[in-house]
Amino acid sequence: MIDKIRVPYTRFFDPASPIIACEHLLNSRYVPDTVIARDEQMEVIGHNLSAILRQGEPSNMYIWGDTGVGKTITVKYLLRILTEGLKAEDKDILIDTVVIDCTAFSSEIPACVEILTQLTGISMQTGRQFYQYLNDIWSIIDKKAHEHTFYTLILFFDEIDAFVSPDNILYQFSRALAHQKIKSSNVAIEIITASNQKDFLATLNNKVQSSARFRYCDFPDYNDKELYEILQLRKDAFADGVISDDVILYCAKNVADRYHGDARRAIDILAEAARIVIQTKGSKITNEHIDMAEKVVNDRVTIDMLKRMSLHDKYLILSVYIANNVVKQTNSKTPAHSGVIVVTYRKICELLQQKPNGETYISTRLTTLSARQLINAEYREGRGNIRYITLPNDIETVIETLFQIQDIETIKNNYTDVESIVLSKLKRPLARSTKLDFF
Repeated sequence: MIDKIRVPYTRFFDPASPIIACEHLLNSRYVPDTVIARDEQMEVIGHNLSAILRQGEPSNMYIWGDTGVGKTITVKYLLRILTEGLKAEDKDILIDTVVIDCTAFSSEIPACVEILTQLTGISMQTGRQFYQYLNDIWSIIDKKAHEHTFYTLILFFDEIDAFVSPDNILYQFSRALAHQKIKSSNVAIEIITASNQKDFLATLNNKVQSSARFRYCDFPDYNDKELYEILQLRKDAFADGVISDDVILYCAKNVADRYHGDARRAIDILAEAARIVIQTKGSKITNEHIDMAEKVVNDRVTIDMLKRMSLHDKYLILSVYIANNVVKQTNSKTPAHSGVIVVTYRKICELLQQKPNGETYISTRLTTLSARQLINAEYREGRGNIRYITLPNDIETVIETLFQIQDIETIKNNYTDVESIVLSKLKRPLARSTKLDFF
Protein backbone atom coordinates (compact mmCIF):
# COMPACT_ATOMS: atom_id res chain seq x y z
CA MET A 1 0.00 0.00 0.00
CA ILE A 2 2.87 2.34 0.89
CA ASP A 3 4.55 1.62 -2.46
CA LYS A 4 1.29 2.40 -4.28
CA ILE A 5 1.49 5.89 -2.82
CA ARG A 6 5.26 6.36 -2.88
CA VAL A 7 5.74 5.55 -6.57
CA PRO A 8 3.26 8.11 -7.98
CA TYR A 9 4.22 10.57 -5.23
CA THR A 10 7.89 10.57 -6.24
CA ARG A 11 6.93 10.63 -9.91
CA PHE A 12 4.59 13.63 -9.82
CA PHE A 13 5.89 15.66 -6.86
CA ASP A 14 9.38 17.05 -6.38
CA PRO A 15 10.02 18.51 -2.90
CA ALA A 16 13.68 19.22 -3.69
CA SER A 17 14.06 21.19 -6.91
CA PRO A 18 17.51 21.55 -8.51
CA ILE A 19 16.41 24.99 -9.76
CA ILE A 20 14.51 26.67 -6.91
CA ALA A 21 15.94 26.61 -3.39
CA CYS A 22 13.66 29.07 -1.55
CA GLU A 23 10.46 29.68 -3.49
CA HIS A 24 8.80 32.09 -1.05
CA LEU A 25 11.36 34.76 -2.04
CA LEU A 26 9.59 34.94 -5.41
CA ASN A 27 6.16 35.40 -3.85
CA SER A 28 4.50 38.79 -4.31
CA ARG A 29 3.61 38.82 -0.57
CA TYR A 30 7.26 38.57 0.49
CA VAL A 31 8.56 41.75 2.12
CA PRO A 32 12.39 41.89 2.08
CA ASP A 33 14.53 43.23 4.91
CA THR A 34 15.82 45.93 2.58
CA VAL A 35 13.79 48.29 0.41
CA ILE A 36 15.64 49.57 -2.65
CA ALA A 37 15.53 53.17 -3.98
CA ARG A 38 12.68 54.33 -1.74
CA ASP A 39 14.51 56.25 0.98
CA GLU A 40 12.86 59.55 0.09
CA GLN A 41 9.36 58.03 0.15
CA MET A 42 10.06 56.20 3.42
CA GLU A 43 11.20 59.43 5.03
CA VAL A 44 7.95 61.14 4.01
CA ILE A 45 5.77 58.29 5.26
CA GLY A 46 7.88 57.74 8.38
CA HIS A 47 7.85 61.43 9.29
CA ASN A 48 4.08 61.46 9.01
CA LEU A 49 3.58 58.30 11.10
CA SER A 50 5.97 59.61 13.77
CA ALA A 51 3.05 61.60 15.20
CA ILE A 52 1.86 58.30 16.70
CA LEU A 53 5.00 58.12 18.86
CA ARG A 54 4.00 61.48 20.35
CA GLN A 55 0.43 60.25 20.84
CA GLY A 56 -0.72 62.48 18.02
CA GLU A 57 -2.77 61.91 14.88
CA PRO A 58 -0.85 61.50 11.60
CA SER A 59 -2.20 62.84 8.32
CA ASN A 60 -3.99 60.44 6.01
CA MET A 61 -1.89 59.56 2.98
CA TYR A 62 -2.40 58.96 -0.72
CA ILE A 63 0.43 57.01 -2.32
CA TRP A 64 0.59 57.08 -6.09
CA GLY A 65 2.84 55.28 -8.54
CA ASP A 66 2.61 52.91 -11.46
CA THR A 67 2.19 49.18 -10.99
CA GLY A 68 5.18 47.44 -9.43
CA VAL A 69 7.08 50.50 -8.18
CA GLY A 70 7.17 49.36 -4.55
CA LYS A 71 4.15 51.09 -2.98
CA THR A 72 2.81 48.05 -1.14
CA ILE A 73 6.17 46.63 -0.10
CA THR A 74 7.38 50.02 1.17
CA VAL A 75 4.26 50.62 3.28
CA LYS A 76 4.28 47.07 4.71
CA TYR A 77 8.00 47.33 5.46
CA LEU A 78 7.60 50.63 7.32
CA LEU A 79 4.59 49.42 9.30
CA ARG A 80 6.53 46.35 10.34
CA ILE A 81 9.50 48.46 11.44
CA LEU A 82 7.18 50.80 13.35
CA THR A 83 5.39 48.07 15.28
CA GLU A 84 8.58 46.13 16.03
CA GLY A 85 10.36 49.33 17.08
CA LEU A 86 7.59 50.18 19.55
CA LYS A 87 7.82 46.71 21.06
CA ALA A 88 11.60 47.01 21.38
CA GLU A 89 11.27 50.36 23.19
CA ASP A 90 8.60 48.87 25.47
CA LYS A 91 6.23 51.77 24.88
CA ASP A 92 2.60 51.29 25.82
CA ILE A 93 1.45 52.32 22.35
CA LEU A 94 -0.48 49.71 20.44
CA ILE A 95 -0.72 49.88 16.66
CA ASP A 96 -3.01 47.61 14.67
CA THR A 97 -2.35 47.62 10.94
CA VAL A 98 -5.05 46.31 8.63
CA VAL A 99 -4.17 45.79 4.97
CA ILE A 100 -7.18 45.73 2.66
CA ASP A 101 -6.59 44.47 -0.86
CA CYS A 102 -9.29 46.40 -2.69
CA THR A 103 -9.19 44.03 -5.66
CA ALA A 104 -10.47 41.33 -3.31
CA PHE A 105 -12.55 43.44 -0.89
CA SER A 106 -14.03 46.03 -3.21
CA SER A 107 -17.11 47.27 -1.33
CA GLU A 108 -18.05 48.52 2.13
CA ILE A 109 -19.35 45.42 3.89
CA PRO A 110 -16.65 42.95 2.70
CA ALA A 111 -14.01 45.54 3.66
CA CYS A 112 -15.49 45.97 7.15
CA VAL A 113 -15.71 42.20 7.59
CA GLU A 114 -12.02 41.97 6.65
CA ILE A 115 -11.12 44.76 9.09
CA LEU A 116 -12.94 42.98 11.92
CA THR A 117 -11.37 39.66 10.99
CA GLN A 118 -7.86 41.11 11.08
CA LEU A 119 -8.51 43.00 14.32
CA THR A 120 -9.97 40.02 16.19
CA GLY A 121 -8.34 37.05 14.51
CA ILE A 122 -11.83 35.57 14.16
CA SER A 123 -13.45 34.99 10.78
CA MET A 124 -16.49 37.25 10.66
CA GLN A 125 -19.73 36.51 8.87
CA THR A 126 -21.56 38.69 6.35
CA GLY A 127 -25.29 39.39 6.34
CA ARG A 128 -25.49 42.53 8.46
CA GLN A 129 -25.74 46.22 7.60
CA PHE A 130 -22.77 48.54 7.12
CA TYR A 131 -23.41 50.64 10.23
CA GLN A 132 -23.54 47.50 12.39
CA TYR A 133 -20.06 46.47 11.30
CA LEU A 134 -18.84 50.02 11.92
CA ASN A 135 -20.25 49.97 15.46
CA ASP A 136 -18.38 46.72 16.12
CA ILE A 137 -15.16 48.33 14.89
CA TRP A 138 -15.71 51.40 17.11
CA SER A 139 -16.27 49.10 20.12
CA ILE A 140 -13.06 47.18 19.45
CA ILE A 141 -11.12 50.44 19.15
CA ASP A 142 -12.56 51.66 22.46
CA LYS A 143 -11.70 48.41 24.21
CA LYS A 144 -8.11 48.43 22.99
CA ALA A 145 -7.69 52.12 23.82
CA HIS A 146 -8.74 51.42 27.43
CA GLU A 147 -5.99 48.81 27.70
CA HIS A 148 -3.14 51.03 26.50
CA THR A 149 -1.73 54.52 26.90
CA PHE A 150 -2.35 55.17 23.22
CA TYR A 151 -3.95 53.17 20.42
CA THR A 152 -3.75 53.65 16.63
CA LEU A 153 -5.62 51.83 13.90
CA ILE A 154 -3.85 52.08 10.54
CA LEU A 155 -5.98 51.12 7.55
CA PHE A 156 -4.06 50.52 4.34
CA PHE A 157 -6.43 50.45 1.36
CA ASP A 158 -4.18 48.96 -1.32
CA GLU A 159 -5.28 49.60 -4.93
CA ILE A 160 -8.08 51.86 -3.71
CA ASP A 161 -9.12 52.58 -7.32
CA ALA A 162 -10.54 49.03 -7.47
CA PHE A 163 -12.94 49.84 -4.60
CA VAL A 164 -16.53 50.42 -5.71
CA SER A 165 -17.77 53.79 -4.40
CA PRO A 166 -15.16 54.32 -1.63
CA ASP A 167 -16.51 57.73 -0.56
CA ASN A 168 -18.65 56.56 2.34
CA ILE A 169 -16.18 54.19 4.00
CA LEU A 170 -13.35 56.73 3.71
CA TYR A 171 -15.59 59.43 5.15
CA GLN A 172 -16.76 57.28 8.07
CA PHE A 173 -13.24 56.38 9.16
CA SER A 174 -11.80 59.84 8.56
CA ARG A 175 -14.58 61.46 10.66
CA ALA A 176 -15.07 58.76 13.31
CA LEU A 177 -13.16 60.69 16.00
CA ALA A 178 -14.62 64.09 15.11
CA HIS A 179 -18.13 62.62 15.19
CA GLN A 180 -17.36 60.97 18.53
CA LYS A 181 -18.14 57.48 17.32
CA ILE A 182 -15.29 56.43 19.60
CA LYS A 183 -15.52 57.43 23.26
CA SER A 184 -11.81 57.20 24.05
CA SER A 185 -9.61 60.21 23.43
CA ASN A 186 -6.28 58.33 23.32
CA VAL A 187 -6.94 57.11 19.77
CA ALA A 188 -5.78 57.83 16.25
CA ILE A 189 -7.10 56.42 12.99
CA GLU A 190 -4.74 56.63 10.04
CA ILE A 191 -5.88 55.94 6.47
CA ILE A 192 -3.26 55.10 3.85
CA THR A 193 -4.47 54.61 0.29
CA ALA A 194 -2.42 53.44 -2.68
CA SER A 195 -3.26 53.58 -6.38
CA ASN A 196 -1.66 53.61 -9.82
CA GLN A 197 -4.01 56.40 -10.88
CA LYS A 198 -2.46 59.80 -10.28
CA ASP A 199 -5.75 61.70 -10.31
CA PHE A 200 -7.82 59.22 -8.31
CA LEU A 201 -8.38 61.63 -5.41
CA ALA A 202 -10.17 64.00 -7.77
CA THR A 203 -12.85 61.34 -8.28
CA LEU A 204 -13.78 61.38 -4.58
CA ASN A 205 -16.62 63.45 -3.18
CA ASN A 206 -15.52 66.95 -2.14
CA LYS A 207 -16.72 66.20 1.40
CA VAL A 208 -14.42 63.18 1.57
CA GLN A 209 -11.45 65.10 0.19
CA SER A 210 -12.00 67.85 2.76
CA SER A 211 -12.47 65.42 5.63
CA ALA A 212 -9.60 63.04 4.87
CA ARG A 213 -7.14 65.72 3.69
CA PHE A 214 -4.81 63.18 2.15
CA ARG A 215 -1.12 63.94 2.05
CA TYR A 216 0.38 63.00 -1.30
CA CYS A 217 3.43 60.75 -1.81
CA ASP A 218 4.74 59.98 -5.30
CA PHE A 219 6.60 56.78 -6.21
CA PRO A 220 8.63 57.10 -9.45
CA ASP A 221 9.46 54.21 -11.79
CA TYR A 222 12.49 52.04 -11.08
CA ASN A 223 15.41 52.28 -13.50
CA ASP A 224 17.43 49.25 -14.64
CA LYS A 225 20.09 49.62 -11.94
CA GLU A 226 17.50 49.77 -9.18
CA LEU A 227 15.64 46.79 -10.63
CA TYR A 228 18.91 44.87 -10.77
CA GLU A 229 19.43 45.50 -7.04
CA ILE A 230 15.85 44.42 -6.29
CA LEU A 231 16.25 41.20 -8.25
CA GLN A 232 19.58 40.50 -6.54
CA LEU A 233 17.67 40.41 -3.23
CA ARG A 234 15.68 37.49 -4.68
CA LYS A 235 18.67 35.59 -6.05
CA ASP A 236 18.74 33.28 -3.04
CA ALA A 237 15.43 31.87 -4.30
CA PHE A 238 17.47 29.88 -6.82
CA ALA A 239 19.92 27.05 -6.31
CA ASP A 240 23.60 27.89 -6.72
CA GLY A 241 24.65 28.43 -10.31
CA VAL A 242 21.12 28.46 -11.74
CA ILE A 243 21.02 32.14 -12.66
CA SER A 244 23.92 34.48 -13.42
CA ASP A 245 24.22 38.18 -12.69
CA ASP A 246 24.24 38.83 -16.44
CA VAL A 247 20.83 37.15 -16.84
CA ILE A 248 19.45 39.12 -13.89
CA LEU A 249 20.74 42.33 -15.50
CA TYR A 250 19.16 41.31 -18.83
CA CYS A 251 15.80 40.84 -17.11
CA ALA A 252 16.12 44.14 -15.21
CA LYS A 253 16.98 46.11 -18.34
CA ASN A 254 14.11 44.58 -20.35
CA VAL A 255 11.56 45.41 -17.68
CA ALA A 256 12.94 48.91 -17.08
CA ASP A 257 12.87 49.70 -20.81
CA ARG A 258 9.56 48.08 -21.71
CA TYR A 259 7.43 48.04 -18.55
CA HIS A 260 8.25 51.30 -16.72
CA GLY A 261 10.41 49.50 -14.15
CA ASP A 262 7.67 47.20 -12.86
CA ALA A 263 9.51 45.21 -10.16
CA ARG A 264 6.55 42.89 -9.61
CA ARG A 265 6.63 41.92 -13.28
CA ALA A 266 10.41 41.42 -13.18
CA ILE A 267 10.12 39.04 -10.22
CA ASP A 268 7.26 37.17 -11.90
CA ILE A 269 9.39 36.79 -15.02
CA LEU A 270 12.22 35.24 -13.00
CA ALA A 271 9.77 32.85 -11.34
CA GLU A 272 8.19 31.89 -14.67
CA ALA A 273 11.63 31.40 -16.25
CA ALA A 274 12.47 28.98 -13.44
CA ARG A 275 9.26 27.03 -14.11
CA ILE A 276 10.14 26.81 -17.81
CA VAL A 277 13.59 25.44 -16.97
CA ILE A 278 12.07 22.88 -14.60
CA GLN A 279 9.49 21.78 -17.19
CA THR A 280 12.14 21.41 -19.89
CA LYS A 281 14.50 19.67 -17.43
CA GLY A 282 17.20 22.29 -17.91
CA SER A 283 19.86 23.31 -15.41
CA LYS A 284 20.28 27.08 -15.89
CA ILE A 285 18.12 30.11 -16.62
CA THR A 286 19.24 31.86 -19.81
CA ASN A 287 18.25 35.04 -21.64
CA GLU A 288 16.08 32.90 -23.90
CA HIS A 289 14.15 31.61 -20.88
CA ILE A 290 13.66 35.21 -19.74
CA ASP A 291 12.19 36.07 -23.17
CA MET A 292 9.84 33.09 -23.07
CA ALA A 293 8.78 33.91 -19.52
CA GLU A 294 8.19 37.55 -20.42
CA LYS A 295 5.61 36.50 -23.03
CA VAL A 296 3.79 34.25 -20.53
CA VAL A 297 3.76 36.88 -17.79
CA ASN A 298 2.79 39.66 -20.16
CA ASP A 299 -0.27 37.73 -21.39
CA ARG A 300 -1.25 36.88 -17.81
CA VAL A 301 -0.91 40.48 -16.62
CA THR A 302 -2.81 41.81 -19.61
CA ILE A 303 -5.69 39.36 -19.11
CA ASP A 304 -5.90 40.14 -15.41
CA MET A 305 -5.90 43.88 -16.06
CA LEU A 306 -8.54 43.65 -18.78
CA LYS A 307 -10.84 41.43 -16.75
CA ARG A 308 -10.94 44.06 -14.00
CA MET A 309 -12.12 46.74 -16.42
CA SER A 310 -15.72 47.96 -16.43
CA LEU A 311 -18.06 46.33 -18.95
CA HIS A 312 -18.32 49.44 -21.12
CA ASP A 313 -14.54 49.92 -21.18
CA LYS A 314 -14.38 46.36 -22.52
CA TYR A 315 -16.93 47.31 -25.17
CA LEU A 316 -14.74 50.26 -26.18
CA ILE A 317 -11.70 47.98 -26.44
CA LEU A 318 -13.73 45.60 -28.60
CA SER A 319 -14.98 48.52 -30.72
CA VAL A 320 -11.41 49.59 -31.47
CA TYR A 321 -10.57 46.02 -32.46
CA ILE A 322 -13.60 45.53 -34.73
CA ALA A 323 -13.42 48.99 -36.32
CA ASN A 324 -9.79 48.50 -37.29
CA ASN A 325 -10.55 45.00 -38.52
CA VAL A 326 -13.05 46.53 -40.96
CA VAL A 327 -10.63 49.33 -41.90
CA LYS A 328 -8.05 46.71 -42.91
CA GLN A 329 -10.61 45.18 -45.29
CA THR A 330 -10.75 48.52 -47.15
CA ASN A 331 -6.98 48.39 -47.76
CA SER A 332 -6.60 51.68 -45.89
CA LYS A 333 -3.44 52.34 -43.90
CA THR A 334 -5.18 54.95 -41.76
CA PRO A 335 -6.54 53.54 -38.48
CA ALA A 336 -10.10 54.02 -37.27
CA HIS A 337 -10.75 57.45 -35.78
CA SER A 338 -12.72 58.17 -32.60
CA GLY A 339 -15.95 58.84 -34.50
CA VAL A 340 -15.82 55.33 -35.96
CA ILE A 341 -15.17 53.90 -32.52
CA VAL A 342 -18.24 55.68 -31.14
CA VAL A 343 -20.66 54.26 -33.73
CA THR A 344 -19.13 50.79 -33.39
CA TYR A 345 -19.49 50.96 -29.61
CA ARG A 346 -23.15 51.98 -29.90
CA LYS A 347 -23.88 49.08 -32.24
CA ILE A 348 -22.20 46.60 -29.91
CA CYS A 349 -24.27 47.93 -27.00
CA GLU A 350 -27.42 47.53 -29.12
CA LEU A 351 -26.58 43.94 -30.05
CA LEU A 352 -25.76 42.98 -26.45
CA GLN A 353 -28.82 44.85 -25.10
CA GLN A 354 -26.84 47.37 -23.07
CA LYS A 355 -27.54 51.09 -22.75
CA PRO A 356 -24.65 53.04 -24.35
CA ASN A 357 -22.90 55.94 -22.64
CA GLY A 358 -22.88 59.44 -24.14
CA GLU A 359 -20.25 60.71 -26.57
CA THR A 360 -18.59 63.02 -24.02
CA TYR A 361 -18.18 60.15 -21.58
CA ILE A 362 -16.80 57.92 -24.35
CA SER A 363 -14.24 60.59 -25.28
CA THR A 364 -13.12 60.82 -21.65
CA ARG A 365 -12.81 57.05 -21.35
CA LEU A 366 -10.76 56.85 -24.54
CA THR A 367 -8.38 59.43 -23.05
CA THR A 368 -8.13 57.38 -19.84
CA LEU A 369 -7.58 54.11 -21.70
CA SER A 370 -4.86 55.79 -23.74
CA ALA A 371 -3.16 57.09 -20.59
CA ARG A 372 -3.18 53.55 -19.19
CA GLN A 373 -1.68 52.26 -22.47
CA LEU A 374 -4.67 50.01 -23.14
CA ILE A 375 -5.21 51.72 -26.50
CA ASN A 376 -3.00 53.79 -28.78
CA ALA A 377 -4.48 57.19 -29.61
CA GLU A 378 -2.66 59.70 -31.78
CA TYR A 379 -3.28 62.90 -33.70
CA ARG A 380 -1.92 62.87 -37.25
CA GLU A 381 -0.41 65.89 -38.95
CA GLY A 382 -2.71 67.61 -41.41
CA ARG A 383 -5.82 65.79 -40.25
CA GLY A 384 -7.14 68.28 -37.69
CA ASN A 385 -8.25 67.51 -34.17
CA ILE A 386 -9.04 63.84 -34.81
CA ARG A 387 -7.72 60.94 -32.77
CA TYR A 388 -6.78 57.76 -34.62
CA ILE A 389 -7.03 54.73 -32.36
CA THR A 390 -5.53 51.25 -32.44
CA LEU A 391 -4.88 48.45 -29.96
CA PRO A 392 -1.47 47.36 -28.67
CA ASN A 393 -0.49 43.88 -29.88
CA ASP A 394 -0.63 42.34 -26.42
CA ILE A 395 -4.27 43.46 -26.03
CA GLU A 396 -5.24 42.04 -29.43
CA THR A 397 -3.85 38.59 -28.63
CA VAL A 398 -6.04 38.12 -25.53
CA ILE A 399 -9.17 40.06 -26.48
CA GLU A 400 -11.32 36.93 -26.66
CA THR A 401 -10.86 36.40 -22.91
CA LEU A 402 -12.90 39.55 -22.14
CA PHE A 403 -16.30 38.29 -23.17
CA GLN A 404 -18.72 35.45 -22.61
CA ILE A 405 -19.07 32.97 -25.45
CA GLN A 406 -22.68 33.94 -26.12
CA ASP A 407 -21.70 37.61 -26.53
CA ILE A 408 -18.98 36.67 -28.99
CA GLU A 409 -21.45 34.56 -30.95
CA THR A 410 -24.02 37.39 -31.00
CA ILE A 411 -21.48 39.78 -32.49
CA LYS A 412 -20.25 37.20 -35.00
CA ASN A 413 -23.80 36.45 -36.13
CA ASN A 414 -24.46 40.17 -36.67
CA TYR A 415 -21.01 41.12 -37.90
CA THR A 416 -22.20 42.36 -41.28
CA ASP A 417 -24.46 44.88 -39.50
CA VAL A 418 -21.53 46.18 -37.46
CA GLU A 419 -19.41 46.28 -40.59
CA SER A 420 -22.04 48.35 -42.44
CA ILE A 421 -22.11 50.90 -39.61
CA VAL A 422 -18.32 51.28 -39.76
CA LEU A 423 -18.21 51.53 -43.56
CA SER A 424 -20.97 54.13 -43.51
CA LYS A 425 -18.96 56.26 -41.10
CA LEU A 426 -15.77 55.73 -43.09
CA LYS A 427 -17.59 56.45 -46.40
CA ARG A 428 -15.62 53.85 -48.25
CA PRO A 429 -16.34 50.35 -49.67
CA LEU A 430 -14.76 47.01 -48.81
CA ALA A 431 -11.77 46.07 -50.95
CA ARG A 432 -11.53 42.51 -49.63
CA SER A 433 -13.98 39.86 -48.50
CA THR A 434 -15.38 40.05 -44.99
CA LYS A 435 -13.62 38.02 -42.30
CA LEU A 436 -16.03 36.62 -39.76
CA ASP A 437 -13.37 34.85 -37.68
CA PHE A 438 -12.15 38.08 -36.15
CA PHE A 439 -11.70 36.48 -32.73
